[in-house]
Amino acid sequence: MYGRVTRYHHDRGYGFIRGDDGNIYFIHQSNLKGEYIDSGYYVSFKSFQNDRSDRNAKNITVIEVAERKRIHGSTH
Repeated sequence: MYGRVTRYHHDRGYGFIRGDDGNIYFIHQSNLKGEYIDSGYYVSFKSFQNDRSDRNAKNITVIEVAERKRIHGSTH
């Protein structure tokens, strides 16, 4: 399955993917296997169920990295 990371909280170790099927999937850092993700990244993943949620993501692989928007401050 494919989807886009809608948000990922590095300080809390979890986040969410909106799958191409329109559903939201929960990401826990323990399922990243060393992969770095961030909001806006397009990823492939496998969905699975556990006792807490029907929609979880594992085997996450980054397909496309979102470009970071640069904010330019004005100088006076």
